[in-house]
Amino acid sequence: MGTLVLDIETASPFEEPPENSNDTEYYELVAVGLAYADGLETTPETAVPFRRGDWEATHTTDLYQRMFEWCDERDVDRLLTYNGAWFDGKHLLNWAREIDAATGHGFFDRTEALFENHVDVALAAADEYADELWDDQQILPDWKAYDLGGVDNDSVWYDDYEFPDPYLSEIDGSGVQGKHVGQVLGERYVDNVAAGIEGTSVHRELTRLLEDYCLSDVADLIELYTTLGGPSLDETYRRTATEIDDDA
Repeated sequence: MGTLVLDIETASPFEEPPENSNDTEYYELVAVGLAYADGLETTPETAVPFRRGDWEATHTTDLYQRMFEWCDERDVDRLLTYNGAWFDGKHLLNWAREIDAATGHGFFDRTEALFENHVDVALAAADEYADELWDDQQILPDWKAYDLGGVDNDSVWYDDYEFPDPYLSEIDGSGVQGKHVGQVLGERYVDNVAAGIEGTSVHRELTRLLEDYCLSDVADLIELYTTLGGPSLDETYRRTATEIDDDA
């Protein structure tokens, strides 16, 4: 039974979202982390398609097309995300709807089909490790779930990459976090591509960092899913596109 893992990376280049906001209007698609395994015990193959241009909708369309081409080459029976019912699925469906309205590509139906057998592993982790949740938390950070589950999931550290001193000076912290991608790294990546400076050493290093971070989000999720119960989770934590749309 083929299992796909998906995780999107976004930026907010036009307006920073208000605190606790999850409205798609504030987010733009930068990259998609993908992993796939024919069986739960096999090492997954991975890919990270990135945005190839500026923030024009045509580049979102191109990224969708490449994402689907990769998925269509594999026999996907189950989709795993971590918090995808709240974030990834919602935004992918909304962007697909916008693209279809402008171009008629049919991406919404394809996204809906992709999420037909979608299991949100974050919901299972929140139930399994409920005692670890803070009063205002509904899910655990993925790194915490991996730690509690005994899954070796590598963090991505800035010290492992070479950047000029002022390049990432506005980022506070030694390890890459999702908010860093959303607030700084994703926009910087796209700006570099739009400016045509992909060949510079700084951009190549930024690409390497982002690719490593994207892969860390998907490469070990099948193992966490298995640790938490594997296929026994599928019915309880299945969240289809219709359910995600209803909660949007």
